[in-house]
Amino acid sequence: MKKTLLIYVALILFFGIAIAGILHYGTLLENPLFSEVIAPAASLPTTIGDTFLKQLHHPLPLLLIQFIVIMIVTRLFGYLVSFVAQPTVVGEIIAGIILGPSLMGALFPDMFITLFPKDSLGNLHLISQLGLIFFMFVVGMELDFDKIKKQSSASVFISHVSIIFPFFLGVALAYWLYPIFAPKNISFIPFALFIGIAMSITAFPVLARIIKEKNIGDTRYGSMAITCAAADDITAWYILALIIAISVSGSLSSSFVLLFLIALYVVVMFYVIRPLFAKIGHSQSERLSMNGMSFIIVLLLLSSLATEAIGVHALFGAFMAGAMMPSSAVSRLKELIAPRLEYVSLLVLLPLFFALTGLRSEIGLLNSIDAWLICGGIIVLAVFGKLFGSALASKYMGFSWRDSFALGILMNTRGLMELVVLNIGYEMGILSTELFTMFVVMALATTIMTGPFLNLITHGFKENKVVETMQKSLIDLLSHELRTPLTLIRGAAGNLSNPQFTLDEKDKKEMVQTIVEGSRRMEKVIDNLLVNARFREGKTPLNKTILRLDDVVSSALSIAEKDWKREAKLSFSPDIPPLNGDIALLHLAIGNLLDNAFKYGDEVSIEITSAFNEITLIICNNGDLPSTDTIAMLGNTPGRLNNSEGKPGSGIGLRLSQNIIEVHGGTLAITLENDQFCVRVTLRSES
Repeated sequence: MKKTLLIYVALILFFGIAIAGILHYGTLLENPLFSEVIAPAASLPTTIGDTFLKQLHHPLPLLLIQFIVIMIVTRLFGYLVSFVAQPTVVGEIIAGIILGPSLMGALFPDMFITLFPKDSLGNLHLISQLGLIFFMFVVGMELDFDKIKKQSSASVFISHVSIIFPFFLGVALAYWLYPIFAPKNISFIPFALFIGIAMSITAFPVLARIIKEKNIGDTRYGSMAITCAAADDITAWYILALIIAISVSGSLSSSFVLLFLIALYVVVMFYVIRPLFAKIGHSQSERLSMNGMSFIIVLLLLSSLATEAIGVHALFGAFMAGAMMPSSAVSRLKELIAPRLEYVSLLVLLPLFFALTGLRSEIGLLNSIDAWLICGGIIVLAVFGKLFGSALASKYMGFSWRDSFALGILMNTRGLMELVVLNIGYEMGILSTELFTMFVVMALATTIMTGPFLNLITHGFKENKVVETMQKSLIDLLSHELRTPLTLIRGAAGNLSNPQFTLDEKDKKEMVQTIVEGSRRMEKVIDNLLVNARFREGKTPLNKTILRLDDVVSSALSIAEKDWKREAKLSFSPDIPPLNGDIALLHLAIGNLLDNAFKYGDEVSIEITSAFNEITLIICNNGDLPSTDTIAMLGNTPGRLNNSEGKPGSGIGLRLSQNIIEVHGGTLAITLENDQFCVRVTLRSES
């Protein structure tokens, strides 16, 4: 050990002395005139101070300081707003406004100019755009095309009405705003279309976060809001791409080339990139390698580059790349990629975007009563268009007034996605600074009001107790109301099926009788639930609304397919008339029938047909067929199910479904069709 230490010290001394000697003799090579042009040395403290301040004005140190300040302020305000039940994005938007000329620039102008000089904003803009590209890629991944394709016509109708109605109001508003705020070189068509899309946006990521935090994902309006917001995002971004193409071209007639390029890009994404992503997901299902991740990021950047080159925007390409990811049901690729990108984009890069939005917003420009009245008018019109458009469409599709307004309030959430659209309009020169600021205030206001308004609506409306129990807490119902009979049946069935127990005929008869008695007790609970409880306090027996049976079946089928991880064949005629019924109870009844079909058969088929005012739903599966005697009995007695007679399919799920169907004036029967076991439901339309 001592020998090694001596050698180490000797080497350090030898090479240190050698380097010092080379440096000394190297100074002799300098030109004598060189020392004369060197400025006199300043004192040591002044030199260190000047050097430090000079270094801070270099692009990299200044950018690092901006990063630090922006991250601290945005995270701080994002944390503070959580105490008033607001989403983090509200605090981040407020932090951006505070760091901008609206507050910091007005109260501390010297500090503002030092921290955010104009020549440094270009770097902030480019890096924030990179963060937005990653963020939009993640947003695109959150949308599942396979699920959206299966969504019911109700969600499509509500989603599109919630876009077209506020879009119309936005275009009408543009007619009034154009002479006052439009830049001189912008024509009316792109200005009006951009105001329309700015009024129509719903922030899918913020809405999803609110629904998760409030634990309302299992409510009817919460699940529908997620579906509609996803469809909204896709539709709105396609519309935005078309608007940008028209704006870049200058007119509708000269934009056909760009529209063709956009269509070609979409075709390539669906038929080339999407299968490629699916192949990657299949090959790297357990863990994503560095090469795989690098390849995906390259495809993301190429997609963004393609749309930027077309003239649409790089963010549209990032969104489309994310949307092309394979469904979570068939691949873990989304699950493997999203966490890696979210930390970088949400925590590091995205706060720069909020700061940049704040730097572009100048609330000081709203320095008159007229300006604030216009800003207030924009907020009122935005809320009216989105909230009432969604609510009235929901009510038309059979929702209660409470759920309709709750859905409208959720769809009125704009948040970050609105800021993205506004910044695109600002960069294209379509929105002036004053109008941009008004719409930022609108985005902030509509996002803030979501939580309080949702609480007001959900607590202000009193729903039918039984309907709410059916919709939200069927599991609680089964665990409490049906616990005793289920325990009896389970115990008796266990004794009968246990080969270790030797039961004589008397014991077996008692076990069977216990099962029958338990079933009857369960029937009684269900009958009381479905009928008796609805007449209390003068309530009507059913909470009827206008609905479409194909919508109810599609919604229940999507849940069953997810639970059983299999798909069914669904077919229905296009001219199915509407029904007047209780949508919550029908959803429960059909859900039970589908659950039984998936449980007992590998292949499930659903067919909906109509003749005059009669609608028929047939659910078939290829499970174990009944015996010959049972088949003959079914053929002769297609009547009502009856547990006491022990007919096939007399389980609690079918019994519950039959009660609901019969309360609606319909019939439910078991039939055999093409060697398949089928349940046939017949309902009558009043139209």
